[in-house]
Amino acid sequence: MHLPVCLLVFSLFQSWANAHNHRKAVVQVAEGRPHLLSGGFLRLVCHVPQDADPDSPWMFEWFYNGRSVSLSTTYTFWEARVLQSGNYTCTGSRESVLDRTGILRTQISDPLWVEIDGGWVILKAPSKPMIMEESMDLTCHIRGNRSPQEVVFYLDGREVGRQGRSTLTVHNLTSEDAGQYSCKATWEEKGFYHSSVSTGVPVSILEILETPLLLAELHLVRRKMNLQLTCRTQLNTREETSTPILHYFMKNGRLLGPASSQNAFTIRDVSKGDSARYSCSVAVPALGERKGSYEVEVAVPWKR
Repeated sequence: MHLPVCLLVFSLFQSWANAHNHRKAVVQVAEGRPHLLSGGFLRLVCHVPQDADPDSPWMFEWFYNGRSVSLSTTYTFWEARVLQSGNYTCTGSRESVLDRTGILRTQISDPLWVEIDGGWVILKAPSKPMIMEESMDLTCHIRGNRSPQEVVFYLDGREVGRQGRSTLTVHNLTSEDAGQYSCKATWEEKGFYHSSVSTGVPVSILEILETPLLLAELHLVRRKMNLQLTCRTQLNTREETSTPILHYFMKNGRLLGPASSQNAFTIRDVSKGDSARYSCSVAVPALGERKGSYEVEVAVPWKR
């Protein structure tokens, strides 16, 4: 009589354990920047997001280019060397009676690329994608925190700024501001002038609301053909709260119904007359943004 209950409890435990096994560790920068001059300081930290059991501590293992290098929550570069440049990943594990091995393990994290430059100058630029209309700071840093006499900034080899300060601010970003940035610094020391050029740093710019993509799929359901329309887009914002996106679906340029927060629309039991050009558009009223997709030609086959 108790066997089904035991099996149910075991199944629930296994489901809980499997959910933990599918969790993924994350590498983040705790101090410093992942692009630094040799001799500099950088500290990375590994953690497991949304940990539901903080009383059971995780143990972390670090990997450099796939090779195990440390067992610790953090990984620190005290005096970074050029040879330490590469991909850094980590995994988490902890004891648990819910796993057959006695150990719960996370998936390995996405890699974080650390670039340690042995030159005189580096360009400090955002490591994460920027969003259109934001402002971006670019800093041309000279080894030893020397003050520049002149700094020239380049985008894809083209000069975009020349000034006597280390930091250039680019306001109201557009898609044309994306690309490979570098800088050339000139400084004076003991009566002599020195110049050096940094390596390139890629900067990507995201649209606030990305152009939607319409997917049109025909599905046979109980001898009836349904047309599934899916409107895919991405809203890029720094706000932590979700902002509603409204979806509109069109057939030959005419609305198929009112706006919806759902990104899918189904036309049931379609016929040859539903062969048409379909499209969708998305809007974010709170931000004043609206984008439309390209049209998709759909040909509904004759029914037999």
